[in-house]
Amino acid sequence: MQPENPKNKEIDIILASSSERRFYLLDKLGLNFSAVGHKIEMEPKYSKKSGISIENFVMNLAADKAKSIENDYPDNFIIGADTLVYFDKKVYGKPSDFFEASEIIKSLSGKTHEIYTGISLVNRKTGICETDVGKSLVKIKSLTDAEIRDYIKKYLPYDKAGSYGIQDENGIVENYAGSFENILGLCIDKLIPLLNKYRLL
Repeated sequence: MQPENPKNKEIDIILASSSERRFYLLDKLGLNFSAVGHKIEMEPKYSKKSGISIENFVMNLAADKAKSIENDYPDNFIIGADTLVYFDKKVYGKPSDFFEASEIIKSLSGKTHEIYTGISLVNRKTGICETDVGKSLVKIKSLTDAEIRDYIKKYLPYDKAGSYGIQDENGIVENYAGSFENILGLCIDKLIPLLNKYRLL
């Protein structure tokens, strides 16, 4: 459930996200935080032709999400995050419908792809803007069309990059390497040092 009282003076940390999975991961740390959706309406699409690495792209987007609400909360530390699924030089975001979800899962079926999660910690008052990125690998099971259809109907993965959730019971992930939390949507191992640096944890 989304934390409330976003402008409570006693809350130092704002999460610029509406993701319940990110709420859950921050809550596990015991943080006193609130959550406010970021104000980026049209998220940019990654292109290798831009000359920017995917790591820098996802970190910049995480920072942009945090900065999009910094004027409303100039005294608070704001956490921004963004997660990308990357395979065969292509980024897979959240599917818009059943057909797109099916096509994405077909593309990933039986293969290993990369997960990048960028994080940012921003504080307008002090000028702080720190970023980092986590990388994990995920292999999807080899799936039939019927298995893909049944998975989508059961889990409705329309709010998840790559059209799947690693946390889904009896889901479609065969195995993974790296941080589970990074795949879930927040690279906690990268965030903790930043929170400690500014005595937020």
